[in-house]
Amino acid sequence: MNISELVGSKLPEIKKLLFSETTEEAFVDSKLVDGTIVRVEPALEIGASVAVIGEDGETVPAPDGEHELESGDIVRTESGVIVEIMSPEPVEEEAEEVEEEMASEEKFDAEGFKADILSAVSELIESKIAEAQFAKTEKVSDIEKAVGLITDIVEKMAATPKEEPSKKVANPFNKGIDYTEMVEKMRSITKK
Repeated sequence: MNISELVGSKLPEIKKLLFSETTEEAFVDSKLVDGTIVRVEPALEIGASVAVIGEDGETVPAPDGEHELESGDIVRTESGVIVEIMSPEPVEEEAEEVEEEMASEEKFDAEGFKADILSAVSELIESKIAEAQFAKTEKVSDIEKAVGLITDIVEKMAATPKEEPSKKVANPFNKGIDYTEMVEKMRSITKK
């Protein structure tokens, strides 16, 4: 493979790694109750597109039908688009248990509630920070790959010996004819 072919084959990959736009993710990845991961763009709402993410990372439009998310929401899709979102119906037994718990609690524990909220918010912030650091790490990795590819190309170019052209190409417009005599004749004709 010569240098031109090498550069030509690696340049698109380098451009993709270095110049791909990093935008804030405009999608939500969710899990179905069976463990399947789905990507909803832009958010879980009617009209949003839904794609199933395969083990190899490939996305395919979600099949038509009802799909239950781990959150309990059920989305109905047609042609990979959400046409209906159904929230889970509360089970009567759960409602009775909640009522019993509320009746058994005589006093609301405001401090405990405050601590629970602060803990949940803290965990959410930590998870978002971890996600942001992962995204930055991924971009740094892309830049390192691109620099590695560029380095390989430059090293191969430096190792390529410089050669003089093996054949001198003749100028097709230079026929070895002296045009001075013809130019003089044309000048004399134009003067008349």
